[in-house]
Amino acid sequence: MDLDHQLEKIHQLELKIAIEVKRICEKYDIKYFLIGGTLLGAVRHGGFIPWDDDMDIGMNREEYNRFVKVCNRELGDAFYLQTWDTDMQYPFSFAKVRLKGTRVVEEFSEVGGMENGIFIDIFPFDAVPDNEKERKKQGKKYFICKRLLWIKKGMGTNMKTSAKSAVKYYVFLLFSKLFPYEAVKNYFRKTQQKYNHLHTRKVVADGAYTYERESIERKWVEKLEPVKFETEYFPAFQEKKSYLEHLYGDYMQLPPVEERRGHGLVKVDFGAYGD
Repeated sequence: MDLDHQLEKIHQLELKIAIEVKRICEKYDIKYFLIGGTLLGAVRHGGFIPWDDDMDIGMNREEYNRFVKVCNRELGDAFYLQTWDTDMQYPFSFAKVRLKGTRVVEEFSEVGGMENGIFIDIFPFDAVPDNEKERKKQGKKYFICKRLLWIKKGMGTNMKTSAKSAVKYYVFLLFSKLFPYEAVKNYFRKTQQKYNHLHTRKVVADGAYTYERESIERKWVEKLEPVKFETEYFPAFQEKKSYLEHLYGDYMQLPPVEERRGHGLVKVDFGAYGD
């Protein structure tokens, strides 16, 4: 199967997963919204960015916790929920809803031993402290904890793209041996939720960008409206323009051809969903 047809099939199956997430959220009145490249795709392309290979959904922490809880009894038989509590080889602080009987391996996680079905990401949003000193401290903890968790599960070896990044990788590798995995995970969980008792101006998700870039205005998250994505409608920020400019700058400008790539898929197996 050529790359274009492979991506088309991945998009079809990710939309299938997203429709199941939508069904559960609507049934239990769980507030959720499109974020990142998925929202950019909805605005700029009417659906998936043609070269993208994933789908991202956000929720406030309280809604995220409810979603994770109801998934245990509500997810259809074709799907399963993956978190760092359900899969001990999974080192990420957000959830994935995956499709059973499929497999997709990314460059970043090729070495790890976690379950690898085709998926969509579900990101919890937590409070960002208003105090600048506290923000910087929390941002550094995000950076350190994320990398320790990745490395302890054998991931991130492809971060060694230069002499400087290789040195950084090996420093984290040595540092990671000082702390048990569960201790790092629990510390990171507490760090993320430390300020959730406050109604701060900003919230943040543990996404692929930096802590600073992922920190967004709380008011954007609180005001939603439907947006068409492929054949379906999903909730999205009313202030889409402000959010997308914050994340991507001139978001309607297509990137250069050489930068139009996804997450570096190493292996894809569609199982019973193949042609």
